[in-house]
Amino acid sequence: MKLLVVGDSLSDGLWKRDPEGVGSAWPGALRRLVPGTEIVNRSRGGDRSVETLDLVRALPESDLMVDAAALLVGANDLWRRFVPWNDHEPVDEDDFRRNLARIAHVLLLGGVGKVWILSPCVLDSDPDHEWNREMIAYRDACQSVAGSEGCGFSPVGEEFLAAMRASPQVKWTYDGVHPRPVGHERIAWSVAHHLAGQPQLPPQVVPPAPSGITRAWP
Repeated sequence: MKLLVVGDSLSDGLWKRDPEGVGSAWPGALRRLVPGTEIVNRSRGGDRSVETLDLVRALPESDLMVDAAALLVGANDLWRRFVPWNDHEPVDEDDFRRNLARIAHVLLLGGVGKVWILSPCVLDSDPDHEWNREMIAYRDACQSVAGSEGCGFSPVGEEFLAAMRASPQVKWTYDGVHPRPVGHERIAWSVAHHLAGQPQLPPQVVPPAPSGITRAWP
């Protein structure tokens, strides 16, 4: 499977500094979990759905000649309501919904075999924080657009939140938003299950450490 990944810092993983162009975020873990997966990562840290739409419109044809695309955006659309960054305005759930549909259209018309919409994760390490409750509307928009546009849907955010609830002793993120390695591994397991039919990882099971990891896990 050749997979195009577009999104924000959750998917970026500094792929531009990686000689293989994949980066250290969940796409790298996915490539390991699903042998034979080729990753084309074009994610950019800080992007909202607005910037992601501009990005996919500018992608060369060669980037779109893939079996599938995984789209993971939405955290910054909401986060900008609470945490300013680069003069970006927040994007409400209605505009977010419209942007998702436009992104899907661009990718499909460009030649992508299938578009998978991944729901955004969390904005705070407390699962019941107000910001995380606000995120529900953005996750709902992802599922709605996937259904209306004929895209696949991967409930990454819902499964990430379930894992946080099931294993509160695990520090899943660095700052409530950006996943630690165990968090990226959790996302990769979700994506592998929904996109490639790999076994599901129950929420109460902490992802096992990848082979070769020498530091403490998780």
